[in-house]
Amino acid sequence: MNILSKIFSSITNGSTVNLDKNRIYHVTEDDSFVLNGYFCSNSAKIYENPTGLRKTAVYLKDKKDITINGNGATILVHGKMTPILLDRCENITINDLIIDYAVPTMSEFKILSNINGRCHIKINDDCIFKVENNILYWLGETGADGEPCWIDTAFQKGRYVKIFDPVTETSRDFNRKNLDFEFIEKIDERNLIVTLKNKNCYFPAGSIIQTRNITRDQVGSFFERCKNLNFNNLRVKFMHGLGMVSQFCENVSFKSCDFTPEAGRTIASTADFFQFSGCKGDICIVNCRAAGAHDDYINVHGTHLRIVEENKNNKTITVRFIHPETWGFQAFEVGDEIEFIKWNTLIPYHKSTVKFYKKLNETDILLGLDENIGNIELNKDVVENISWTPNLTVENCEFGPTSGRGVLCTTRGKVTITNNKFRNLWGPALLIEDDCNFWFESGYTTDISFTNNYVERCELASMYPNGPVIRCTPKVMDENSKEYVHKSLKIEHNTFKLPVSGKHYFWFEYIENVSVNNNYFDAPFEIVEKNVGRINQTNNY
Repeated sequence: MNILSKIFSSITNGSTVNLDKNRIYHVTEDDSFVLNGYFCSNSAKIYENPTGLRKTAVYLKDKKDITINGNGATILVHGKMTPILLDRCENITINDLIIDYAVPTMSEFKILSNINGRCHIKINDDCIFKVENNILYWLGETGADGEPCWIDTAFQKGRYVKIFDPVTETSRDFNRKNLDFEFIEKIDERNLIVTLKNKNCYFPAGSIIQTRNITRDQVGSFFERCKNLNFNNLRVKFMHGLGMVSQFCENVSFKSCDFTPEAGRTIASTADFFQFSGCKGDICIVNCRAAGAHDDYINVHGTHLRIVEENKNNKTITVRFIHPETWGFQAFEVGDEIEFIKWNTLIPYHKSTVKFYKKLNETDILLGLDENIGNIELNKDVVENISWTPNLTVENCEFGPTSGRGVLCTTRGKVTITNNKFRNLWGPALLIEDDCNFWFESGYTTDISFTNNYVERCELASMYPNGPVIRCTPKVMDENSKEYVHKSLKIEHNTFKLPVSGKHYFWFEYIENVSVNNNYFDAPFEIVEKNVGRINQTNNY
């Protein structure tokens, strides 16, 4: 057992833990807490992590009033882990801690030259690799069994590839079918000469190739059913699988945290940095920096579960997790209020209270209700747990570059996004969705304020026509629906620069009230709308 495991195995309520100043605490998969039953939203599919396995350096369960002072110490992960796991804890504060991987599970190399498909590449210093039969392999560190803890071919199916321009700090997808090496010659420990099978493959000198395995079998850290979590001055240099995941937590704050790559790297997370699933109370992300993700920075949402069975005699329904990366966890408590949502319009049509719940299997949950519900379309309509919908504050943060969006927001709590900088994002700075047919991330929003932000070169991937940098697009399946999903959005006193299409676009659908006032645009500006109640525009220039 490593020293961290010893410390946190014996911790008691009310304790203060002081880690050694600037010490590096090495933690391996073989020498950590090994836990099962921790099923995490938006992560592994059932066959990828069937038992909810977590290997973790810091583990607290049912603890209260704990302060952990990192004092600049580093948790250095060897292998693949979920470095911190908090389960049903209350009043936990973690200060001044660094988290990093000795060998990140995202591998990268730089293209030093390309002459007619004959290329000189340099493997990043913290990557382990080997070459066999003209195939480049990425490896994890050697485990206790003498074997690498993970191994992938560089461009295999299931490994995602992006190409990053360090000068413009922008990235683009790479079709790995067009990227393969015909011949590899090793010059020294870090340098290779490779010959491209496709000589015309987009492979420009000066660019960096980033690769990752798409399996989210572990996450950056995981907090479940906790209350009053405070993270101050964290320095997180790499996260595997998904970022910091808060699931059914109440009141979570990240303040003055730095989620950017270590010097010499361009990537810090394989997916979202901050994921809040089914939370409530106040979520605060203040004075933080984040860069180098292969997905979104902030995602706040609930989960729509599909209604697959109804028993009117017993006043019960059976609901099911549908998306393959969200399953297994406790999504309801007795007394929670749920809302019934029409599958094709996303409009709620009834509320009920959970009297009891029973987990039937990893995807199905039996819910006892206080009354029978009429007009349910089985295997189509969904429910949302509306007792767990948080407020969100994002303030004085800097986001970018990334291969995803800025803030994804689907919560009916009050949302304030102010004094932030968004730059070089693949998607929009703000995305408001809600759907029950694709990702099943709920729900509708009531009051979002996007003010005093600086937005530059966003929607680089042009996921929507012309690249709208603010987008409200709930996934309404009924094209004839005239009802509003979302309520109010204010976009005021912001600066928008360098649109990818030469023109700034906002895209609004199925929302009742929008205010776009006192914003600065350095190029022409246009709103695309569909089924919007009222748009107020004044003093935009």
